[in-house]
Amino acid sequence: MLKYTFKVYVKGIVQGVGFRPFIYKLASLYKFKGYVNNSKKGVEILVSESTHEEIEKFCSDIRKLSPPGSVIQNIYFEETNQQHYSDFRIINSDYTEGITAIPPDLPVCKDCLDEINHKNNRRYMYSFTNCTNCGPRYSIITNIPYDRENTTMSEFIMCEKCRNEFTNIFDRRYHAQPICCPDCGPVVYNDKEKNMDAIKKSAEVINNGGIVALKGLGGYQLICNAANDSAVQTLRILKKRKYKPLAVMVQSTAELNKYIKTPDKKALNIIDSQYAPIVINDWGLLPISRYINPTGCKIGIMKANTPLHYILFRFLETDFLVATSGNKSEEPICINETEALTNLSEITDNFLHNNREIHTRVDDSVVTLMDDKIYTLRRARGFAPKPVILPNPSNLHIAGMGAHLKSTITFAAEKYAFVSQYIGDLDNNKCRDFYCEVYEKMKKLFSITPQILITDYHPDYFSSKFAISKKKKIYPVQHHIAHMYSCMAENGLTDYAIGVIMDGTGLGEDGNIWGGEFFLLQGEITRQYHLKNYIQPGMDSAARHPSRMLAGYFYQMGILGSYQELLQTVISEKDTDMIKQIIDKDINCIQTSSAGRLFEAVGSLLTGHSTNEYEGFTAILAENLISNSDKKNGFYQYNITGKEIDFSNILNEICNDINSGINLSVISQKFHDSIAKIICDICSLISQNSGCKRVVLSGGVFQNIYLLEKTKIMLNSMDFEVFTHKEVPANDGGISLGQVYKYILDSR
Repeated sequence: MLKYTFKVYVKGIVQGVGFRPFIYKLASLYKFKGYVNNSKKGVEILVSESTHEEIEKFCSDIRKLSPPGSVIQNIYFEETNQQHYSDFRIINSDYTEGITAIPPDLPVCKDCLDEINHKNNRRYMYSFTNCTNCGPRYSIITNIPYDRENTTMSEFIMCEKCRNEFTNIFDRRYHAQPICCPDCGPVVYNDKEKNMDAIKKSAEVINNGGIVALKGLGGYQLICNAANDSAVQTLRILKKRKYKPLAVMVQSTAELNKYIKTPDKKALNIIDSQYAPIVINDWGLLPISRYINPTGCKIGIMKANTPLHYILFRFLETDFLVATSGNKSEEPICINETEALTNLSEITDNFLHNNREIHTRVDDSVVTLMDDKIYTLRRARGFAPKPVILPNPSNLHIAGMGAHLKSTITFAAEKYAFVSQYIGDLDNNKCRDFYCEVYEKMKKLFSITPQILITDYHPDYFSSKFAISKKKKIYPVQHHIAHMYSCMAENGLTDYAIGVIMDGTGLGEDGNIWGGEFFLLQGEITRQYHLKNYIQPGMDSAARHPSRMLAGYFYQMGILGSYQELLQTVISEKDTDMIKQIIDKDINCIQTSSAGRLFEAVGSLLTGHSTNEYEGFTAILAENLISNSDKKNGFYQYNITGKEIDFSNILNEICNDINSGINLSVISQKFHDSIAKIICDICSLISQNSGCKRVVLSGGVFQNIYLLEKTKIMLNSMDFEVFTHKEVPANDGGISLGQVYKYILDSR
């Protein structure tokens, strides 16, 4: 049988995850000769003497048996000039061309935990234990290639034992760049103690009801006993966080399982996955403070993702910790001792620092479940900067600059779209600094120098102004169209889709604020229908105070007189008169079709909360009102005039139901079901005229899981194929990806 020399190329997240040693061992089983190395194309393998059948099976085994932290996007082989080798070896990295995916940070693995727990192991209770299958990656990388000298671990010189592990091809720490041990690695410390003494001191503070600022993988976290009402309330007061839910950490899913009557295996598997995110779910009754989430039953839970967290639990008197971002409200997470002492000293004087530098700040990712699968709400640690693989490659280097809220940046080249970690809201100067920092770091790490910057339509967004300052070619994409294309990118769609975008705010092509949009993409994209435009009084103040939007709706719909008394449960008569004058005199007003404003206004009416503590707060409260009942309560009525969907009857009927004493849970469910019905009815109208049966659902309102699932079920029953988000958020965190993808498709 004829034998040839082949080159095998593996693209994806295949560096920093033990991929080359894996290839070495697999090649040894095949008795192959040649080499494996890292290149900017990914991992490159040369096999000097093989048959087509052998190399095909070899590639198949690479896919099936690859290391747990790897993600293979593409693998292919080609014949090359005949070469001869006497053995198979790992050779030095070659970075002359191509794009490389940077691995995300990975949670501590079982093998490392076993070592931490074994008294005779030299890494017993060591807070920085890691191997090729786990540990810091994105947060410590300073440059490519991903070698130790290009990480923040470069200042720690390996001891002889670590060096032996690092150079032993059969050791699981072979080329584990952050490798270290108590003799040569970083240490944890407070103002007086180091290592175990410092950890025990922090545990003592927590056990006594105090708060500790702990330096984690991607930044500082504020930690306290989640079962202690006083500690949780104190943290809320000091962090100025009245209602927003707090994240909870457990040592492991095994510990969590002790308290769950009916384990949700899908949710537990996601917690245990390589992403190790915060998973929001209804976990049932847990022995934690009622102040963790004062307004609902869903709790965000993650497991201890670093050895330090795991070790800390060993000395605690609770199985549940609050672990929330260590930052001032609306500012980026603190990543070094100076920032922590400056910004967090008002909250606590108990710190647990370490001397491993964080190069890139990365918050915790937040997900929930939709159809028993990951549905991402905040994309950060574990996900970023994992690329989205695009069906259409780009011949240019481009960057999507994102939106203003929940900002991200996406760099794209070839088929890769690298979506950054969550940056935050760009109203804040420190978040703006962080935005600039992310742009420069991603440009360096991926060797992508954007030739074109894609911006939002809104010229006053910081992201738009930043792009203009770069003196590059600018290509604006309308906000909600970017939402649609973001979901299309995740699902590999290139054309022929109905886009349903339920969102809060985005400047439309007509100069108004859009947000309840129905698009049709058939060669070109057109706006088909939208929620009726109503004046948003006071511009952004109506988003912060949904009761003002509610009063504006009532006044413009002509139902203010009928429900004045009901309205006064959330807004005073004096403030209502002010809203009327603002609208009549057109002072600081704009027309809006925003679905977000509608949901918040209904939430304000149903719950009595007049102010949003955080974005979408009253809308979330309205969703929380819905019971688990499968009872069908019917729908509220609506009208279509031309291309506008008038929901005035919905608000009128909601008010009638409230005054009639109908249960608020029933009203909320009926409202949500009515919006789902509107979506289905409009999609049906568009489909009748176009023949299109594919629907894309995106926008921040679709973080409402009840609405999302209800809409999908109803659309599926009408034979629509429905596409939703997965690892990229439906909220504005996905805008940058949509901007990039729209440009790429337009450039075909």
